[in-house]
Amino acid sequence: RRFFRRYAGAPVAAYPIQDEIEAVADHRDQRMEWSIEQPADEWKPIILPETPAHAGEVPERFIDGCHSGHAVACLRTPEFGWPIPVFLAEVGGIAMRLNGRDLTRDFFGLERVVSLVTDAFPWHEVEALAAALANLPDFPLRVLPTDLPRVDDSIDLFDYEKMRKAAQNRANNEMANWESIALAADRSTPTLCDGRLEPRLRSSSAADRYHLVVGVVKTHSANLLHAAGWRTLLDLGPGQRTPYFKIARTVEGGANDLPVVTWFVKMAGGPEVMPNWAAVRVEIPWVQFQRRPEPDRTGFVNRLSRWLIDARCRQRSYLRMAVSLEPIVRAEDSLKSLFTPFGMLRNRFLRHAGVLGSTTS
Repeated sequence: RRFFRRYAGAPVAAYPIQDEIEAVADHRDQRMEWSIEQPADEWKPIILPETPAHAGEVPERFIDGCHSGHAVACLRTPEFGWPIPVFLAEVGGIAMRLNGRDLTRDFFGLERVVSLVTDAFPWHEVEALAAALANLPDFPLRVLPTDLPRVDDSIDLFDYEKMRKAAQNRANNEMANWESIALAADRSTPTLCDGRLEPRLRSSSAADRYHLVVGVVKTHSANLLHAAGWRTLLDLGPGQRTPYFKIARTVEGGANDLPVVTWFVKMAGGPEVMPNWAAVRVEIPWVQFQRRPEPDRTGFVNRLSRWLIDARCRQRSYLRMAVSLEPIVRAEDSLKSLFTPFGMLRNRFLRHAGVLGSTTS
């Protein structure tokens, strides 16, 4: 008991599990600029003022994507015997627009896809399969060719899970493409995307064509902070943020690199919570951030962060309510209402493929 009192022991409740943090990348200091707002070794939590946002500073459109699917069959290559999972999914993207106090559907796109590692088969057979699936009269599907999974420049062709994950990632990439299309439908309205911006904007030259795009990242798997930064993040209270900093893939930024300014915001608090609970990471393309006068950048970050906290989901029945925004939850619900029940898709596919199996999903 004395030990726990001495070291601030506290209970924690059950919450959605975060991904494990990746190991620190080699030479990552070439891609991180931690001292833009505060010196890196002097970081401390910043209390957000109640100042209302200015016109054009907060999102009015909200972009989200959905993915429904899983592996429904497995193939074996006759020559090598590799297991090839066949991943069936329905993917899409949606944009919701704020009209007064209402959210209306501004854009949506849906597609049914089949992804699998195609390197294992002769290309003419893959083309024939793609044509047959695309021309199903009641159930057209698009084939997404998937590369062999590689880990540390090696390939484990007999690992079913690696093959399945590669096919799933390919379907997820198609979902990101639909989000990019939804985002590009309106470049003049301030817009918020659920997740990282790089898969949606790709590069600084593309981001420069937009007025303002904000990304909100709920799941943290990349190690982007130094030791003082981690201490600051874990010390955040509700309504506080870390200093903002810049991250990029390369020092100078390339054609396929999207440097962003980013910071963490503590959205909520409460008893029995993990130290990193309810913290989101906010991103803005650096090319857009630079347009603002340097003396006003801190005020802009504060006002946007406060708006994000005010827009947080308050539905206790929603598992990720502490890190979710109400407009994004509404967008997800709106898009999912357009999806076909996956059990129906699965059974149709297996029937067309002539694969015997359970009639349940």
